[in-house]
Amino acid sequence: MQFATAAATLLALAAPSLVSAACLEQPPSALGFPINYDITSSRSDAVSFQIPPNSVGPCQLVAKFPAGYPIVSTGDDLVNVTALDGPAPGALVGALRFRAGTTTVINSFACRDVMAYELAIANPTEGWSEVKFSEIQGAGLFMEVGDCSI
Repeated sequence: MQFATAAATLLALAAPSLVSAACLEQPPSALGFPINYDITSSRSDAVSFQIPPNSVGPCQLVAKFPAGYPIVSTGDDLVNVTALDGPAPGALVGALRFRAGTTTVINSFACRDVMAYELAIANPTEGWSEVKFSEIQGAGLFMEVGDCSI
């Protein structure tokens, strides 16, 4: 009985480190921050992620913005997310509207070394549309690697 209690205590103490090791929030690949996105009716933008070797998936593309975060949106601001590489380049993998105070799961994928996506206004013929935001620590697009639901 004492062994079972001691083992349970050790597992409980180790659990937080196991959880953090099981989830990695990977920011986009960039030479510096902030990364400024400006998606318009006539211009798309791109984002890519370097996934660390031996990462255990899945890889989940997520948009995270705290309440009050400055995002400029005009017109029909629905943004399509299209794969630029992987098993289905050119495939639409999601669509979203970037909003402060939200966390949006765009899609989940098998992890690869590099994962790249194009961001484009979904309905560019419906007049002028634009979405602008900056990627800073804790806000923007991220690739969650592993089980981040815990």
